[in-house]
This record gives sequence, C-alpha cells and structure tokens, in this order.
Amino acid sequence: MPPAVERDDAAPEVQLILVDSRNHTGSGDLLSALMTTSASITCCRNLTEAEMSLQNNAQNILLIPVDNTVYNTFTRLQTRDLLTGAGNRQHFYRTLQEELGDLQADDALALMMLDIDNFSAFNSQYGHDTGDRLVKLLCKRLERCDNMSHLSRIGNDEFTLIIKASVDQIRNATRQAIERIVELLLPAYRIDDYEVHLHCSIGIAVSPEQGLEFESLIHCANTARLRAKQLRGHSYAFYDPLRDLNDNSRGISLEPELWYALQRQQFRLFYQPRICLNTHRIIGAEALIRWEHPVRGMISPDEFIPISEKSGLIVPIGYWVIEQVGQDMKILKQAGLPEHIGVNLSFRQFQDGYLASTIERLILQHQIDTSMLEFELTETALFRDESHVVSCMRSLGKLGVEFSLDDFGTGYSSFSMLQKLPISTLKIDKSFVKGIGQSSSDEEIVRTIISLARNLKKKIIAEGVETLEQLDFLKAHHCQMAQGYYFSRPVPLAQFLQLLDSSTEPASP
Repeated sequence: MPPAVERDDAAPEVQLILVDSRNHTGSGDLLSALMTTSASITCCRNLTEAEMSLQNNAQNILLIPVDNTVYNTFTRLQTRDLLTGAGNRQHFYRTLQEELGDLQADDALALMMLDIDNFSAFNSQYGHDTGDRLVKLLCKRLERCDNMSHLSRIGNDEFTLIIKASVDQIRNATRQAIERIVELLLPAYRIDDYEVHLHCSIGIAVSPEQGLEFESLIHCANTARLRAKQLRGHSYAFYDPLRDLNDNSRGISLEPELWYALQRQQFRLFYQPRICLNTHRIIGAEALIRWEHPVRGMISPDEFIPISEKSGLIVPIGYWVIEQVGQDMKILKQAGLPEHIGVNLSFRQFQDGYLASTIERLILQHQIDTSMLEFELTETALFRDESHVVSCMRSLGKLGVEFSLDDFGTGYSSFSMLQKLPISTLKIDKSFVKGIGQSSSDEEIVRTIISLARNLKKKIIAEGVETLEQLDFLKAHHCQMAQGYYFSRPVPLAQFLQLLDSSTEPASP
C-alpha cells in the first residue's frame, strides 16, 4: 500500500496534471517531490495536442510528463484515503461493484458499514488534529481483521469492510468478524496523556438477500447502521426489511452514495424558464440539479444538497453542474435563448481555494460562452466571508460572467454594499411573492426591492410566481422578469427546448 500523502493546509492554487509519457526520461526524482506537494494533482492519459495547449494556457495549470511508474503510482493514490492509507470512496464503490459482479451461485457477500459513536463530540472537545490521530489508530486496528478485505474510509469516522462466504455461512462468518472487530477496538487508545475508549456501530447488508445492486446494498447497510446506533456500546444490526421498511425512503444519510452518484452520472439538470414580463417570452433560465437514484427514484435537492454541503461534496458536484451547463448552453444558444443561464454557487463552494482557477479552466476546456453564464449566490453566502467571496467574484467577473443575488430581502444587504458588489441582478425571494394579494407588508417589500433595483440600475427577477394576481402586481410595478410554476416547473433540456420554441411568439398572460 502506498504511504499516505501529507498535504499542507496552505495549499497553493496550482493544479498539476500528470500526463503519461512513455518516451519521457529523467522522472526518477519526480515521485518523491510530488509525494509531498500540496498542489492539486490530476492524472490524465492520451491528451491531444490541442487539449495540452488549452491546459497550458489556463491559469495555474502545469502539465508534467511522467513515466509509467510515476503515473501508475499516482493513479493508485487517487483511490487511497490520504489520512489513513485505506481505500477511499472511489475505491470502495468500484471494489463493491466488482465483488458483486464476481459472485457465483452459492456465494454471498456481506457489506459492513462502521462508524464511531459520538465522534463529533470528541472532535469538539479535543480538536480535529487529535480526532485524525484517533482515526488513524482505529484504522490500523481494523487492518488486522482476519477474513475481511477491502477496508475503505468513506467519511470522517466511517469505514466499510467486505466479507465473502458461502450463502449458508455468510451470517455466521459476519458475526465472527464482528466479534474480532470488537476485540480489536475494545482496548483504550493512548493519545498523548489521554486514554480514549471508543464504541462503534455497525450496519450489515447481505447479498444476495438484499439483492445484487450495490446502490441498494449500500442503502440497506446504512439503514441498519443507523438502527444499530440506537443501541448501547459496541452494537451491530443486520438489515431487516420488516424493521427498516419505513426508513428506506426517509431519514437515511445519503452521503455515502453521493460520490458514486457523481461518478455514475446519476445527476440531471433541469431548467426553469425566466420570462420577460413585457413580451412574455423566455429570455433565460435557471439550472437546477436533480438526483435520479436507481433505487429511490428522483430525489429532491432539498434532501441531498444540505448533505453535500456539509460533507464538502457540493464542490465537485458544483463543478459538474458548470460543465453540464457549458455543454447545454451551446444547444440553447443555437435554439435562440437570448440571455443568461443561472447557476447556483453556495458558500461552501466559495470556501474551495481553487474555485476561481477551476471555473476558468472549465470555461476554457468547454469553450463556455461567459456572456450567457450567470452565477447566483445568496446573501447568507456573501456575508459569511465577505472579503473572500467578493475577491472570487471579481476574479470570475474578469472572465465575463455575471452575478445575481438570490433570495434578496431575506438577508442583510445594505444599499452601499449593493453599489460596490459586481452584481447585475437582484432576485426577489419567493416568500415575498407568495404574499402578494395576502400581505400588505410583503407587497410593500416587493415594491421597495423593485424600486431599489431600478435606482441601482440592476435587473430584477421575481421568483416563485404561481398566480395571475402575482403576475399582474409585478407587471404593474415594472418588474422586468419572473420565473415560477405559473409559467413552468423546472424541466429537462429537451422539454425546455420545446418551451423555448413555442415562446417565439408573444404568449398571453
């Protein structure tokens, strides 16, 4: 197993792209140098000359030809957890799929998902550095487990193990393995002057009992793990369809599945039209993500976006959205969409030190028309780290993109702040639009926001328009654009193109 790579927290904004070059020589010392680098590293094969030229022209991108040994080592490191050296999420998903595919008629497989009880409280009391040391010690003990394979770390304190046995022996083999795990984890952990006693919870799903689809197996093991956490001490639970039936669709952490969803392209982009209130034509759109889960069906962003933000997966998911919008934009532009496509950026994405440089690379790589790209951010994101967010906005603004302030009126924007921010559009929050015709105070807020936008020479969009009464009010007070179910729900690209085609003639309100 390759050693874990130590990364410096103060990483420079540089991305190293290792290009396999069989004719390259003299890279013997490169491996040791790269092993300690704090830069972001990507492995690529068979880049065309045009792609290499494009990457070299991008800011903070460095192409490094390496030989097969170095290339293959770093390719392997991409599947390892940097803290513990165990497999990472990518390794776990790939391995589980392969193991399930290799099962014969009399074979069975048990997936074990393990986490540390009250680990967040431990981190809060002793600090994250001490928590990391504890996780490394725990992982070393788990590596000593017999008759188990493919140890992976898929979360802060979450590990997976796989057991294979015959169908009639799999449950006994799993129980014996759990006894061994408890035996290994039971002794106290010595960290500096502390003696730490841990308890863990383990959820188990068995294939073929819970099927051969690994998405379903992950879901079942996670469901069982959550039930095990309700017990005391070192506890475990096999997935039980009768007990866990009500938990299959609600209350289950989706984090372990989110990374795989990204890898297997389970996310979909829907587009909600923006309507010009003077012509009633579609002039733009907002891109909205959906998750088409193979077992649970279409999952609402209200379920998985908060989880992805908490785990940090919103960062790669957000980059996927930008790439997909860039591809769809070419089709939409050709179909006659005249103005912007809005893409949401969360505060968590702004915390990624590579946001501006990565978006610049994606724009170059996919030849995105920045005159049609608009990033939407909330007041909450803006004011949590104002100076950093504004700096990123200005860097991106130099590329030609525009910004809108989403959910306007729900935060703390000041008149002076709006004057100096590189924001071109204000979006009236749907909670105020909903109050039109019902609340005089909401109506006054809507009028004030429209007037403020006009005085600041900014465009204005009303969100959540659902009734003719709301539409008439907005038109009477000179709101420029609107979106909402009154016009259309968010729809897939093909359906949006049909709406755009039918919008070439003015529609009646």
